[in-house]
Amino acid sequence: MNFYFVLAILAAFCWSISSLISADITRSIGGLAFNRLRLFFVSIILILYATLIGSWDTINNEYLFKIILSGIIGIFLGDTLLFVALQKIGPRRNNILFSLAAPFTVILNIFFLEESMTILSILGCFTVFFGVVIAIAYGSDSDNDHRWEVIEGSLKIGVFLAILAALCQSIGLIIMKPILDLGAEPIASAAIRTTISFLIISCTFLINSKYFTSPIPINFSIILKSFLSGFLGMALGMSLLLIALKNADAGIVATLSSTSPIMILFLIWIITNKIPTKGAWFGTLIAIIGTGLIFLY
Repeated sequence: MNFYFVLAILAAFCWSISSLISADITRSIGGLAFNRLRLFFVSIILILYATLIGSWDTINNEYLFKIILSGIIGIFLGDTLLFVALQKIGPRRNNILFSLAAPFTVILNIFFLEESMTILSILGCFTVFFGVVIAIAYGSDSDNDHRWEVIEGSLKIGVFLAILAALCQSIGLIIMKPILDLGAEPIASAAIRTTISFLIISCTFLINSKYFTSPIPINFSIILKSFLSGFLGMALGMSLLLIALKNADAGIVATLSSTSPIMILFLIWIITNKIPTKGAWFGTLIAIIGTGLIFLY
């Protein structure tokens, strides 16, 4: 089972890179317009790949409603809220709040899926979460004036949207877990989830509002970055997550995938040449210890 834990961590790494690619684009064209463009590319990629590997026959008609519901909640609502929050509060703050998806999933996993977890596993999950909180909360200082640290608009609204995005993500995963256990193939499931989300979000083209349209023309650079973000974050990252979810405990998978904020912290260090604070190192150490506890499961 440890192999699938590694896939969850790789999913987190994909999301961390995708988030940094997405940060500037969301502030240029808006979170909703970006997610609309991103979902377009992701849907095409996943449909083609699911067709190539011949996985459509694993999706029974009885699965469709729950898969679609999972996509609407986890991707259409979750990702849209996530990118609007990213636009407002930047990648570091956004990802620490989105890591709340881990404890949300652990709690929902126990109460709704009635999956048993050992005391060691639960301790590991919450240790990772608190490590992530410490690493990101103390991962920057007052001297860091990088554009990713700038707050646009209301901080309170950004925080609320990021927390709501985390809750939507966890609900989407909990809905998908039983379907995957019954034999639905993760790539085909992901293709359905993203496609239905794209079709719904495409309806915003009909709404003449500044919140639903890009304030600037969509150029080739934006298209390329949106494609890369979508490929890494959803086509690859979400597929890895669903494969891990199919074969391992939902709470543990969600917790390990929530380590992306720590990865972002170090990527920002590399990009900006600003060394993380002592609190960031301490939080990282706690998260590593928590991950070790989970791998003892």
